[in-house]
Amino acid sequence: MPGSLTGLVAGLVAGIQHDIDADEAMRWVARLTEWDRYQGSAGIAAAADFVAGEAERAGLAGVEILNFPADGRTSWWTFTAPASWTPRFAHLSVPGRTALVDYPAQPYTLAAHSAAANGEAPLVRARDDGWPPGAVVLVPSAAGLDGTLFDRMREERASGFCVTTGSEGNDDGAAARVELPSHSSLFAFSVVSGQMDALHRARRRGERVRVVVDVDTAPARMPVVVARTPGGPAIASPGSSPDACLITAHLCHPAPGANDNASGVAAALAAGRVLAARELLRPVRFLWAPEFVGLAAYVHRLVEEGGGPLPMMAIDLDMVGQDQRRCGGPLIVERSPEYLPHFANALVESCVRALPAAARSYSGAVGCDVWAWRSTPFVGASDHAVLADRAIGCPAVQLGHWPDRFNHSGADTLDKVDPQELRRSATIAASAAAVVATAGAPEADRLAHLLTRWTARRMTACLPPGDDPFAPHLLARRRQFGREALDTLRPLGASPGVLDRQADLLTDLYRTLAKAWDDVPAASPGGPSLRRSWPGPFNLRALMGAVDESDRRWFQRRLTDDRGRFYASAMALAQSIDGVSDTAGVVRTAQLDAGIRWEAGFGERVLAAMAGAGWVKEGEGEPS
Repeated sequence: MPGSLTGLVAGLVAGIQHDIDADEAMRWVARLTEWDRYQGSAGIAAAADFVAGEAERAGLAGVEILNFPADGRTSWWTFTAPASWTPRFAHLSVPGRTALVDYPAQPYTLAAHSAAANGEAPLVRARDDGWPPGAVVLVPSAAGLDGTLFDRMREERASGFCVTTGSEGNDDGAAARVELPSHSSLFAFSVVSGQMDALHRARRRGERVRVVVDVDTAPARMPVVVARTPGGPAIASPGSSPDACLITAHLCHPAPGANDNASGVAAALAAGRVLAARELLRPVRFLWAPEFVGLAAYVHRLVEEGGGPLPMMAIDLDMVGQDQRRCGGPLIVERSPEYLPHFANALVESCVRALPAAARSYSGAVGCDVWAWRSTPFVGASDHAVLADRAIGCPAVQLGHWPDRFNHSGADTLDKVDPQELRRSATIAASAAAVVATAGAPEADRLAHLLTRWTARRMTACLPPGDDPFAPHLLARRRQFGREALDTLRPLGASPGVLDRQADLLTDLYRTLAKAWDDVPAASPGGPSLRRSWPGPFNLRALMGAVDESDRRWFQRRLTDDRGRFYASAMALAQSIDGVSDTAGVVRTAQLDAGIRWEAGFGERVLAAMAGAGWVKEGEGEPS
């Protein structure tokens, strides 16, 4: 095919965007918001049936619902199946009011995995002494939900609690998510400030609350919907070659859950419809499942049970439909990890840049748009973390939005989803998958040039050096990523000569840029190497269940202080354990890759907790 890959991608993206039906995608979103899609519930089973039917109507082949147990016991590595739990309705009332809290009319008000209840109970404050048995505890904010409080509720036989929640900037009066452990003996209600005020007035008058919680805990299934594009020579002989790409979107979350994540489910369906109508050399696969655990069950079947090869790359669609002006965040392209060099990052970003501009500058020389996007380091707070973990090694890029002031609350409604943003996200995913699914040797060579330019931009971004002691190490790491990523183009037929020349260009650029520093001290190991000793992909929730009580409470405090920063830091530390580096090396690499700088001792504290839980061992192991 003549011309540069940039021109090829621009034409492909424009054509795919034209073919994406945003109105149909919004109808899918609207339908999905009608179900409470808890991971082991009747709601998610109904949503899975719906998605499977729409995937078939979109022209996808091999549509299947894989049913895994929702028993709260079966595990895939450190990921445990959800417990079956389907909420029917719940009411909380005080004298003179029929229903202060009314679920499902008020979404998110009933905490996940609440126990059944039917009766009256006294109200107490969390700080009060001497709770009567069966009390409903009033907790001022989610920050107060720590291990100490749960221990006390168990010891003093509280029946449940109410906690004030709400997203920052959320003026819709909507409650936010609260989760209890599976098989909890407590019920809980997530309430807004006005409801909590009414509860306190009832408490001061000595009144009791009437509580009804009706839930179904009969055995349910955990559905995983899979499908693929039809036709093509590679598809005609399943298992002969890996899929070009896996496009995944998690199916779970309480209703309405419009942006998170009905939008991702709909975007994947929209991408599937477009790709099903195209001639592809390699298949593109699709997966819709409960977040983390559903994908872990599927990948476990591929890796541990001989279910087939991993895809060449993956794209995770999570919160991709946000109305940026209402919700407050740009489109985020979260790169595949630095420890997993691949061309996927450069390709996906090139597809974003190729989206046709909706307007032009005053002179017409420059395309302009009212939407924004950013590329960020790997965090791993969605399904792509399972695939991109060192234990699995499948490069995975995530598309999403952050911040979102309505996330994980009852205000995540259909009006927060922008049809054109949904269309853009589906276009990016479908276009990147289409490039890999149709590429031959000429396109692979052009991908090499694109990858070199992308790497060169990242390398030059390390300048000027300033006072950042990490800058020279970051420059070297980005050069290494680019050189090793070039090798991932060989399966597409890239010319060895082209790859060698592009690698030499990156080496020459590195030598030039490195002159900005008079001296770059070499990092040398000063202690025993660290190796992973937990099974499968990293799982922070499972780690918190394995560490001792003091470490668990420290982890919880850090999560409460800044959930995103702590999660990203823990993930980066876990993924930097390579069987070769010592503690100092792991901490340094994790900070380079996450783009986060920690206070002294933070990384060492996390690694020590992991070692205490038996998740990290000292000494040489198999480098990962």
